[in-house]
Amino acid sequence: MKLKTVILLVLVAFFCSCSRHFQPKVVETELISVIQTEHSQSNEMSQWLLPYKTTLDKVMGVKIGESAQKLEAGVPESLLGNFVTEVMKDYAKKHGETVDFAITNIGGLRDSLPKGELTVGDIYKMFPFDNELVILTLDGEKVKELCQIIAEQGGQVTSGINMVIIEKKGEYIKIGGKLLDLNSGKPVDLKKKYKVLTTDYLSFGNDGLFPLAEYSDIYSFKMPLREIIIDYIKNEYKNDRKINAKLNNEVVLDEKWFLTNSYITIDNKKY
Repeated sequence: MKLKTVILLVLVAFFCSCSRHFQPKVVETELISVIQTEHSQSNEMSQWLLPYKTTLDKVMGVKIGESAQKLEAGVPESLLGNFVTEVMKDYAKKHGETVDFAITNIGGLRDSLPKGELTVGDIYKMFPFDNELVILTLDGEKVKELCQIIAEQGGQVTSGINMVIIEKKGEYIKIGGKLLDLNSGKPVDLKKKYKVLTTDYLSFGNDGLFPLAEYSDIYSFKMPLREIIIDYIKNEYKNDRKINAKLNNEVVLDEKWFLTNSYITIDNKKY
């Protein structure tokens, strides 16, 4: 009888544990460099991998273009982030799609792009993931929530979202136009359906950008963003152009600077 009781208790405990809902834990990550030593090239595993490494190095070492300056990632805005979002919007436009703004995650840009020669390997180091480009249809209410989350995070990789971040809160928020031009762009319309250009990775609300998962419709280009970037650089190089980027001051952290530099345009004159 005791044995039956023990078995019953074990089964109850098992099924109860299966029905629990566990919250994922946020953990810190660290990039650990693999250091080459004098023994790394002589061991059996390295010798076995050598033919594959040689082939891979040839593919990754192919020159695809040139950069006019070093492009680095950062928040609330950066040269690399602006370059990536401009490539995203350029691809969407060439495929007949109009979007209200573009966003990808700063954590997805794993390396900078050097000044001068660019190779396939440089793009893989910068963007090692197979995330595909998508367009989400998002309610204005969710866009408003998204903007505040971006402000709390200190910024993300965006284009088309204008705001001043004050104590981790988004102020003077508008979509489109220029932040410093008070006549351009429009405040978030809570009743509007916005077209958001992003990646399938962020469509799940990853990296804390939860409102992106609340879309009402999704369209996928079925093309990895990394390959879009590679093709863009190749095309620029084919036309004798180096890739470049500039800061647009769409997202800033200094309210005083914003109020000092903002202007109103009347009859094509800035005041």
